[in-house]
Amino acid sequence: MPPMFLVWHRADLRLGDHPALLKALRQGPLVGLVVLDPNNLRTTPRRRAWFLENVRALREAYRKRGGALWVLEGLPWEKVPEAARALRARGVYALKAYTPYGRHRDERVQEALPVPLHLLPAPHLIPPDLPRAYRVYTPFSRNFQGVDPPLPPPESLPPAPEEGEIPREEAGIPLPPPGEEAALERLRRFLQEGLGPYAARRDRLDGQGGSRLSPYFTLGVLSPRQAAWPALQAGGEGARKWVAELLWRDFSYHLLYHFPWLREKPLDPRLEALPWNEDEELFQAWLLGKTGVPLVDAAMRELWATGFLSNRARMCVAQFAVKYLLLPWRKAEAHFKELLLDGDTPQNLQGWQWAGGLGVDAAPYFRVFNLVEQGKRHDPQGEWLARWAPEYPSYTPLNPVVDLERARRRYLALVQGLLRG
Repeated sequence: MPPMFLVWHRADLRLGDHPALLKALRQGPLVGLVVLDPNNLRTTPRRRAWFLENVRALREAYRKRGGALWVLEGLPWEKVPEAARALRARGVYALKAYTPYGRHRDERVQEALPVPLHLLPAPHLIPPDLPRAYRVYTPFSRNFQGVDPPLPPPESLPPAPEEGEIPREEAGIPLPPPGEEAALERLRRFLQEGLGPYAARRDRLDGQGGSRLSPYFTLGVLSPRQAAWPALQAGGEGARKWVAELLWRDFSYHLLYHFPWLREKPLDPRLEALPWNEDEELFQAWLLGKTGVPLVDAAMRELWATGFLSNRARMCVAQFAVKYLLLPWRKAEAHFKELLLDGDTPQNLQGWQWAGGLGVDAAPYFRVFNLVEQGKRHDPQGEWLARWAPEYPSYTPLNPVVDLERARRRYLALVQGLLRG
């Protein structure tokens, strides 16, 4: 077997719009590699299953083009050098990582590799590693200069032996169809049917106004550029608003890149001094959807049953946990992420810090959703509520774990005191 190049897939389980893959292919024969990293797989069965099914789909995509994907289980700084030596690789190509763990992992791999590690910029709409650190979305979004067409996948790949098995995992919930072809088909349907009315329908609590592509974005089965390019070609208010939401995803990565301590502290550190409520019974009532607040209970039950939740519902349950119940936000955010199929660390942190008023939202802390009115406005017929919390005849709370108005006033008074202090 001649010397090869290695293409190391991480959060980019696709062949299209993959600069590292195409650059390696221009250098010579290659083999793809996925490392089943225990640091990433120490999660819920649903998330492991979703990841593994998309690795399986990526292997099939390699096979269809005549190539091979290696799948090795272990620590990346051990397994990537091991694969490089076995293949007599002349270099390893990958897309640049922006998260704290991703950057740490790549540094350790680079130190252990006997050959160069070439990290190419990932096709974000705005690079997360801008030299200036933005704390607010709007000025960050002004860096968007349009989008180039996504790169096509290779038509064929050089033959090579395959190595490694992909384990099976029972998800416990229905999974979307895995793989890049399925993602592109869902994108095509959304562009045809959902993009036009997106601006008007995106806040529906049942999530039917969105694209439901987020599980594919999280694993890089679909790149932001593959989505934004055809949307902007279609044009219209729906396209403009949807691409703005894709830019929020890049803003999440930007925040964590420049402020890696966001996993532990609010962006506004003064709010860490809030008197967090450590009541485990109250935490479990929120987590299991047994709060007596119809919107919150319906949302958490849908999340447990499906691994998905609309963006509007996510904001509402996070606000309820942080602003109404004063539950420890790091604990709530972590449990919430593990239930999501699209539980992307930067996105989830940004979402919780925004909804919890912890410094990401450009509006001041006093944005506190009225959870009754949110339900009436974004599920006016009550169909979503009836599906997930049928014991509630309306969005009026029934024996809630907290008096909503009193809790709202308590939160506002506490934050006012901290910010004055």
